[in-house]
Amino acid sequence: MSLADRRPGASKGETVKKETADTMRTRPGWDEYFLGFAAQAATRSDCLRAQVGAVIVNGRRKVKGTGYNNSPVGVESCLARGGCYRIEHGIESGTRYETCRSIHAEQNAIIQAGEDNCVGSAIYVFGHDQVCILCKRFILNAGITRVMLQKSAGGPVLEIDPRDWRKDL
Repeated sequence: MSLADRRPGASKGETVKKETADTMRTRPGWDEYFLGFAAQAATRSDCLRAQVGAVIVNGRRKVKGTGYNNSPVGVESCLARGGCYRIEHGIESGTRYETCRSIHAEQNAIIQAGEDNCVGSAIYVFGHDQVCILCKRFILNAGITRVMLQKSAGGPVLEIDPRDWRKDL
């Protein structure tokens, strides 16, 4: 069994091809498949600055939670308001989180999944190529063991072992 087979949600990084009676069909690898779920989740975002989606997948490749960045239940979003405080005031991404109305996609996915479903799982995040310090803490505390990031469709995919963050927090 390869390392890729043992990691939650991991794929061998190759496209599987299957011949049918009259056509050749291409099938995505597991990482590509779950990043596609995260990309779809990102379409629900009500954030004006970034549309981010996340999917938590256990070791048996079962989806346990999804999330996207949006305002908390009952709180008017920047989309509904027609403006973003952070954009209007030139606040740099990754700073001054207290000025943001939204909850991050990673946090929403963890909340939806619950800790029991997160331990030993992977999280796939579409729309960013980094993880903020708050989400790093959530991911570590939830017991997630693999992070896959893709900023945009067709862009590079980054794989992170969240345990590497412990020394920096």
